[in-house]
Amino acid sequence: MKDKILLMTRSRVWRWQVGILLTLIALCGTVWLLAFQINRFSLSIELRGEESIVLEYGQSYEEPGAEISLKGTLFLKEGRKLEDVTLTIIGDVAEEKTGRYTITYTANYHSLQAQAVRTVSIVDTVCPVIALEEDPEGSLVPNTPYQEAGYMATDNYDGDITDRVIRTETLGLITYAVTDSSGNPAYIQREIPYHDPLPPEIHLEGGEYYTIKTGSVYKEPGFSAVDNVDGDLTELVAVEGEVNWLKPGKYPITYKVSDAYENQTVVTRTVEVTVQPRPELIWPEGKTIYLTFDDGPGPYTQKLLDVLDQYDVKATFFVMDTEYGDLMKEIVDRGHSIGIHSVTHNYEEIYASPEAYFADLYRMQQIIYEKTGVTTTLMRFPGGSSNTVSCDLHEGIMTLLEEAVQDAGFQYFDWNVDSDDAGHANTAGKVRKNVIDGVSQEWVSIVLQHDIHAYSVDAVEEIILWGLEHGYSFLPLTENTPGFHHGAVN
Repeated sequence: MKDKILLMTRSRVWRWQVGILLTLIALCGTVWLLAFQINRFSLSIELRGEESIVLEYGQSYEEPGAEISLKGTLFLKEGRKLEDVTLTIIGDVAEEKTGRYTITYTANYHSLQAQAVRTVSIVDTVCPVIALEEDPEGSLVPNTPYQEAGYMATDNYDGDITDRVIRTETLGLITYAVTDSSGNPAYIQREIPYHDPLPPEIHLEGGEYYTIKTGSVYKEPGFSAVDNVDGDLTELVAVEGEVNWLKPGKYPITYKVSDAYENQTVVTRTVEVTVQPRPELIWPEGKTIYLTFDDGPGPYTQKLLDVLDQYDVKATFFVMDTEYGDLMKEIVDRGHSIGIHSVTHNYEEIYASPEAYFADLYRMQQIIYEKTGVTTTLMRFPGGSSNTVSCDLHEGIMTLLEEAVQDAGFQYFDWNVDSDDAGHANTAGKVRKNVIDGVSQEWVSIVLQHDIHAYSVDAVEEIILWGLEHGYSFLPLTENTPGFHHGAVN
C-alpha cells in the first residue's frame, strides 16, 4: 500500500514538473516570437573596392566583387555575412572604349532583397604626339615659300589623327596643334631654317651731316629703319649721343638697330653747332653818346620820337611785346635802331634755363620782324649781363648765355652810364643830372633809360642840348658798336 501511494505521489510530481516545463517552453516561444517580430532584419550588399572606379584607357578591369550581410535592429546589429546566398552581377565594362559603365549587384534571402551599384569610367587623359620630319640641310632665303617637310599626329586612343592637325605659319615659325576626341591637346613648333644675310637700312632725315646755329635747341630731325624681312624697325633704333647747342663744335649721334637674324646696322650723324662770326668792333670818332631806352614801346614813346626828330638824334630801343607794339615800325622808319629786350621781362621765366632764355629771345626777334620787317641781332639782357637775379634761378646761366648769344650771331649791350630812372631818379631833373654826370666822365657812353617813365622822357631834350653844346655826337647802336659788357655775376 505504501508502495502504491509512493508511486502515485511520484506520478503526480512528474506530471507537475512536465507541466511546468511545457509552460516554460510555451512562454519562451512566445517571448522569442515576440522578439522576432520586433527585431527587423535587412539584407545589404557591401562592395569591395571603390564605388566609383576610374581606369585609364588600356587598363584591364578586374571585378572586385561584394559581400552580403544580414542585419537586425535588435539582434545582429553588427551584421552577419551570408556565404551561401547567391550574388547576381549584371553589367559589363568595354575596356576598349571610353565611357561610363554601370555594374549592378543584387541578392535575395528569404523575403529580403538587396541591391548595390558600382560605376566604372574608362578615360583617356593621354595627349597625342606630333612628330616632325626633319628639314633637308641648307637654309632658305627669307620671303621665299617654305616647303613642308612633313608631320604626323598619333593618339593612343584615336590612332592616326594627322588630318586633324591645324598648321599655322608665321615669320620664321610654324605651329602644329591637334586635339584628340577626349579633348587632350598637343602642339609643337618648327623653326623655319631661314638665313638672312642682309642688315637693316637706316635713313636719316636731314642727312648724315646736320648743322644748327648756336643757341638753336637741337631737335632730332628724324630717322627710320627698315629690314628686308622684319619690315619697319624704327621703334627699335637706339640713339646715342648729345648735342650741346650752346657750344660750337661737332657732335656725333649714333643710331643702331638689329634685325631678328642679329644683323646690325650702325650709322652716325654729325651735328655741327656753328658759330656766327663776331662783327668787328669799331669805336666811334670823337665824343659819342648812345641813348638807349628799355622796356618800351610805351605811352611816352611817341613823344620821345618827336623830340629825337626835332634834333635829328638817332637812338636805340630795346623793346618788349607791349600794347604799343605798333610803334616798333615807327621807331625803325624814323631811322632808329631796334633791339631785343624780352617778351615778358619775367626773370623767373626767361632765366629758368638756357632753353627758356633762347625761346624768349627768338620769340621777341620774330615779333619785331612781324612788326617792322627787320631781323635785328641787337639785344640787351633783362637786368643786364651783371644781373644778380638769374643766378638764383639757374646757377651759371649768365656765363653760358654771354658766349652763346654771341656765337649765335647776337650782339648784346650793357651800359656805362645809368640814369637810375628805374631806381631813385624819379624826376626829370634827377635823370638829367645822372646822365650828364656820367657822360661827362666818358669819351664814349651807352646811356640806360626807360621810355615807359614820363620823367625820363622829359629829361631827354635837356640831355641832347647839353651834349650838343659840349661837342658830343649822338648815334644809334649797330652790330659793330662796342657793347660795354659788365661781366656775369653767377
